[in-house]
Amino acid sequence: MSDNKKKVNNKANIAKSSIKMSIVTSISRIFGLVRDQIQAILLGTTFIADSFAIGFILPNLLRRLFAEGNMVASFIPVFTEVSKEKGDEYSKKFFRDIFSILSIILIFIVIIGILISPLLVRILYKSAENNIEALNLASTLSKIMFPYLLFISLAALMQGVLNSNGFYSISAASPILLNIVIISISLVYYFFIPKIFDNISYVFSIAVLIGGVVQFVYQIPFVKRLGFSFKPSFDIKDFYVRKMIKLFIPGIFGASIYQINLLVSTAFAGYIGEGRVSAITFANRIHEFILGVFAVSIATVMLPTLSKLISNKENEEANNTLIYSLRLIAIITIPATFGIFILSKEIVMIIFQYGAFSKESTELVSNALKFLSISLFFIASYRIIVQSFYAMKDMKTPVYIAFFSFIINLFSNYLCVYIFKFDIIGIALSSVCSNIISFFVLYFILVKKMNISFKILDSSLFDVFKTILSSIIMFFVVFFLKKYLLDFNDFRIIFIIKFFIIILIAIIIFVSLNIILKNSDFISLFSILKRKIYKIK
Repeated sequence: MSDNKKKVNNKANIAKSSIKMSIVTSISRIFGLVRDQIQAILLGTTFIADSFAIGFILPNLLRRLFAEGNMVASFIPVFTEVSKEKGDEYSKKFFRDIFSILSIILIFIVIIGILISPLLVRILYKSAENNIEALNLASTLSKIMFPYLLFISLAALMQGVLNSNGFYSISAASPILLNIVIISISLVYYFFIPKIFDNISYVFSIAVLIGGVVQFVYQIPFVKRLGFSFKPSFDIKDFYVRKMIKLFIPGIFGASIYQINLLVSTAFAGYIGEGRVSAITFANRIHEFILGVFAVSIATVMLPTLSKLISNKENEEANNTLIYSLRLIAIITIPATFGIFILSKEIVMIIFQYGAFSKESTELVSNALKFLSISLFFIASYRIIVQSFYAMKDMKTPVYIAFFSFIINLFSNYLCVYIFKFDIIGIALSSVCSNIISFFVLYFILVKKMNISFKILDSSLFDVFKTILSSIIMFFVVFFLKKYLLDFNDFRIIFIIKFFIIILIAIIIFVSLNIILKNSDFISLFSILKRKIYKIK
C-alpha cells in the first residue's frame, strides 16, 4: 500500500471509529444527564447533595487515576508491543498477569480507602466542619462506594484488550449500563420503597456500586470470545509486566491531572459554603458531556493507531495522525465553547431546575459552567497529547507537566477564592488557567520531541481558523436570538421549544458556514457521519 493511501486510511479509520464510538458514548452521556437530573431533582444543592459529591469524588478520582486514562494508556502500548514481538499466546498470558496483579493491588487500596475515608472527608469537606451529620453521611457514602474502584478498574483493563483488537463500541457502551442501574434503582426506591433509608443519597451510593459490578461482568464474555482467560497468574518478574508497571506508576499522576485538579477545585469549593461542591460537580458533568461524546472517543481510538505507527517507526505518519486528531477535536469543542458560554444558564435550567434544585442552584452551576467551557478544547487536546507521549512510552514528561499544572491550579484557586473572593467563578477560572497553560507547555515539548513540521501545521491551521470564524458568527446569531426569543417567565415547555429552535438554527448556521468556507476537515467528517446515518437507515 502506498504512503498516501496509508495516510488516508489512518485518517478515515480514526474518523469512522471516533464517530461510531461517539454515537455510543452520546447515548451513554444522555443517560448520564438523566441520572444527574434525577439526582438534582431529589438532592438539589443541599448538604446531602454535597455529602454525596464528596463521598463519590474519592473513589471516582481513584477510578479515573487507575482506570479511564491511565490504565488504557499504559496497557495498550505494551500490549501492542507484546502482540507484535511475542505473538498471541504470550499476549494472553500478559493480560492474565496484569489482571491478577492489579486485582490484588486494588483490593488493598479499597480496604485502605474505606479505613481512612473519614479523615479524607474532613480534609475535603471544610464547609461542613461544624455539621457532624454531613461529615458522617459523606464518610458512610464514601465507604459504600469505594469497592466500585475495584470493578471499574478491572473493566478498564478489559477495555484495553477490546480497543487493541478494534472493538471500541463494546466498552464505550458499558457506562450506559451504569446509568441505567442508577436511574432504575433510584426511581424504584423513590416511588415504591421510600422509607428504607433516612435519605436517598444511600440509594444512589448503593446503585453506583451495583452499576460498577454490572460494567465489569458485561465485558467478560466479549474478552473471553477473543480467547483471553481470567486464570490467576502472578509472573511479576516478566519483562513486559515490569515495563507496564514502570509506565503505569508515573502515569497515575501524568494522565489524570484533569481529575486531580478537579479534586483541588472540589476541596476549595468545600471551603466556600453549602452548595458549592455539588454545584461544581454538576457544572463539570455538563462540561464532561462534550469531552466524553467526541473528544475522549478520538483519544481512545487514536492510542492504538499511534502505538502501532510508532512501534513500526512510521514517525511522519504518527505526526499526521496526531495533527489530524487535534483538528477533529477543534471542530467539536470550539463551537461547543461558544454555545455553552452564551447559553449556560438556559442549559442548566432546562436540565436540572426541578424539585430541590432551585433558581439559586441554577445561578451557581451556570456561573461555573460558563467559565469552565473556555477550556474545552485545551482539556480535550491535552488528553490527545498525553496519549502521544504514552504511545512513545514516555511517562515522565506528562508527570512533570502535571505537577506544574497542579501548582498553578492550587495557587490560582487560593488567589481567586481567598484574595479576590470570586466564589465559584474563581474556582472555574483557576481550572481554565491551569488547563490552558499545561496544554501549551506539553504541546511545545511534543512538537520538539516528534520533530513535527511547522509547514504541516500551518496548512492545517487554516481549517481551524475557518472553524473559529464559523463559531464566532454562530455566537452572535445566538446572542440576538436569545435576547429576543427567550424569556425565563415563559411556560417551561414553551421555553424549551424556543431553546431548541435556537440550537437548531445555530447548528444549521455552523454547518452551512463550514461548507461555504470549504473547511476540508469538517466536510470529510460530515460526509462520514452522513454515510453512517444512511447506513443505519
